[in-house]
Amino acid sequence: MDLQEARQALLRETPLTTSDSTPNGLHEQFFERTIALFLIAVLFFACLQITAPFLRALTWATIMAVSTWPLFLHLRQRLGERKKLAATVMALTLAVAFLLPGVLLVASLTDSIQSVAALATDLTTLKLPNLPSWVTGLPLVGERVDSVWQSARMDMGAAMGKLQPYIITATRWLLAKSAQLGLALLEFLLAVVFTGILYVTGESLTAQVKRFATRVGGESSLDLLPVAVQTIRSVAFGVIGTALVQAVLSVGSFVIAGVPGVAVLGLFCFVFAMLQIGTGLVWIPVAIWLAYQDQKGWAIFIVVSGLFINIMDNFIKPYLISRQGAGIPTILIFIGVLGGLIAWGFLGIFLGATLLAIGYTVLRSWLDQAASAAVD
Repeated sequence: MDLQEARQALLRETPLTTSDSTPNGLHEQFFERTIALFLIAVLFFACLQITAPFLRALTWATIMAVSTWPLFLHLRQRLGERKKLAATVMALTLAVAFLLPGVLLVASLTDSIQSVAALATDLTTLKLPNLPSWVTGLPLVGERVDSVWQSARMDMGAAMGKLQPYIITATRWLLAKSAQLGLALLEFLLAVVFTGILYVTGESLTAQVKRFATRVGGESSLDLLPVAVQTIRSVAFGVIGTALVQAVLSVGSFVIAGVPGVAVLGLFCFVFAMLQIGTGLVWIPVAIWLAYQDQKGWAIFIVVSGLFINIMDNFIKPYLISRQGAGIPTILIFIGVLGGLIAWGFLGIFLGATLLAIGYTVLRSWLDQAASAAVD
């Protein structure tokens, strides 16, 4: 058999195309991949549905674990590298620091609900005194307020009948706020438990996140992880630092005005400022109390200082965050903090700044790569 005959025999025995390259083979591959993608999508959706009730708690746990990770490492070293003990101590510290003021606030709201509910019966027998002279002397509204007040003094029952709808509305509002705050405390308690778990499993989870980032975005995506971590820590520093500044300034104004119990008032100012509720829940009642004590000048001083302290929050927080950030422009941090707060509430302060920081880093990296390619 010569060379030509051997080649023809080999071609007859070996097909020119494989089964995968035939139209039927291509169709089979398409359907197999479609079914695989569909099953993966169903699995992802099912996992999302299962974890959806815990996503906020998991997000808060991640933020707290990332923000306090250096403290955890220091404590773990002091405790002889006993990881679980250090995680337990840190979790208990977080619970006491954040949950105790919340529990006190819930108890205060509960007492307020009982007080508001009792107004309908208690005020009918109340004998109102005359209004202070500074109230009746107010321009435009002083005479009108005094007329209504005198009518209430003469017939408290009729006055209470007019106030009844407002009392019911106030009671419902307090009940709704108490329920929301109670649920938030339960969610935060769950977040603290998750934080303790993240302390223990932090190193292994970090390695898995790095593997996932490398798999999805390549080696360059690993640069985004330090940016996200530093941004979260800087936002936590900015939130806590701003709340501390607001609390100190509020305490200073209370001391100047001669308000008693400034230590407790300062603690509530710090907690409310950190939760982005604002210090108004503290200084507004203080101003009302001072006005009732016929100290109109100090009441105005507390109102003006309180408004100034609340406005400062919009500038101090982005500044402190940018000072600790990972080279992110201050304007982006400012937009991320305020925009995230508007979009997603307190949690959005961290998410907004972090997402903008990551987006800015990706854009800058892409531009740098394009510039390098142009030079080459």
